[in-house]
Amino acid sequence: MEERLEITLKQPNPLFEKWLEKWLEDAERRNAKSQYKLRDALQALRSYPLPLASGRECAILRGFGSTLCNLIDEELRLYREKQENPPLQPTMQTFESDVKQLLESVKKSKCRKSPKKPQSKITKKEQKAIAEEEERQRQVIMSPGSFRIILLVDTQETSGKNKRTLDQTRSYLESFEVSYEVRRLTIGDFLWVARDKEGSELVLPFIVERKRFDDLASSIRDGRFHEQKHRLRQCGIQNVIYLVEDYGDNEHLGLPMENLQQAIMNTQIHSGFMIAHTQNNFRSMKYLQGITKTLIRSFKDKVLLSTAKEDLQPYDSSAGMLGLLKFRALYEDSARGAQLTVREIFVQQLLQLHSLSLEKALAIVEEYPTPRLLFDAYEKCTSEKEARSLLTKIKCGPLERPLGDKLSQTIYDFYKTEF
Repeated sequence: MEERLEITLKQPNPLFEKWLEKWLEDAERRNAKSQYKLRDALQALRSYPLPLASGRECAILRGFGSTLCNLIDEELRLYREKQENPPLQPTMQTFESDVKQLLESVKKSKCRKSPKKPQSKITKKEQKAIAEEEERQRQVIMSPGSFRIILLVDTQETSGKNKRTLDQTRSYLESFEVSYEVRRLTIGDFLWVARDKEGSELVLPFIVERKRFDDLASSIRDGRFHEQKHRLRQCGIQNVIYLVEDYGDNEHLGLPMENLQQAIMNTQIHSGFMIAHTQNNFRSMKYLQGITKTLIRSFKDKVLLSTAKEDLQPYDSSAGMLGLLKFRALYEDSARGAQLTVREIFVQQLLQLHSLSLEKALAIVEEYPTPRLLFDAYEKCTSEKEARSLLTKIKCGPLERPLGDKLSQTIYDFYKTEF
C-alpha cells in the first residue's frame, strides 16, 4: 500500500520573510508601535503555504495593511532591478529544492512511527472552542467555478405575526428562481455568500437592510435606527443598501413623512449607504433578484480568499482576486453585544438621547472615548455652568456644525443627575 506524501514548502516566500524580519528587528530596536503589526504579519506569512507574487497579494493575510503591502512592492521593485532572472524564480527554485530534498530523505530513511505522547484530558467545551478557533483561522481559497452564490434571508423576514404577508418573501424568490436560504442573521436582512463544495462560505461585500416606512418610523422613535446604522457601518461589509418599502398609502406611520425622508437622506449622505425605494414586497424581491444576477456575473471569474476583518481592502469590482469575510466570523462578530468595546457601548448610550444622531455621538466619542474621560473633564470644570457647556463647541458631521448648548446641557444632565 502506497503512502501519500504531503509536501509543504518550508519557506514559500523567503524574500518577503527576510524583509519583514529586517523591518521587525529595526522596529524592536526603536521600540516602535509598528513592531506588533509586523510581528503579526510575519507570523501570518510564515503560516501561509503558497508563494505570493507581490505585496498586493499579501493583503489577504492578517497584519498586512496597505502601507506594509506598498513597502513590499517597493522592495520587490528594487530587487527586480538588481536581478536578471524573473522575480518569482527564487521562490520556484526553493519549491523544487524542497521537493527534491523531501523525496531523497524518504528514499534514504525508513519510515518509523513515533510513539504518541499522552495528552491531558480536555473538556468537550474546550474541544469545541479549539475547533472553532481552528476553523476561524483556516484559510479558504475559492477558484473560479468552484463556488455558487446564494442569497441569505434573515428568519424574521419569513416568519412573524403577519405570516401570510411575510411568507410572500419565500414565494416571490422561488417564482423568480433565486437560489436562497433562510437563516438567522445577526446583521442586516439579506446578504450573499459564495459557498464551495466543502461547505465553506465567504460573504460578498453587499448587505441589505429592509425597512417599511412604518418600521422606519418605529425604529427612529425607539432609538434602534441609529444603533442599526452604526452596527452596519462596523460589520466589515463595505456596500450597505438601505431598502425602503412603502406602507400602503404611507399614512398613519407614526412620524411625518418629511421626517422620514430627512432620515433617509441623512443615511445616504452621512452614513454613505446606498438607498433603494420600492412600492411593495413584490418589487423588493424583484430588486433582490436583479442584484443576485449581477453578483453571479461579476464574481464567477474571480478568486475569493478568506480575510480577517482588519485586513479587508476596499472593494474593487475589476480585481481578479478578492479577500472576503467568512460567514461564521461575520455572524459571531456582529451578534448584538458581542465583544463590544467601551467606546462602542458609549456610542450606544448616547444614541438613546433624543435628537442625538450617530454623527453627533461619534464626534463626542472622538473627543472623549469613554464615559470616564467625560466625567473627568466635568470634574475639572470650575463651575457647573462651564461643565454644562463643555460639549457646546464640538464640531459634528461633514459641515462641522457645533453640537450646541441644548444638547451639551442634556448630556450633562443625563450623566450627572442623581436619581
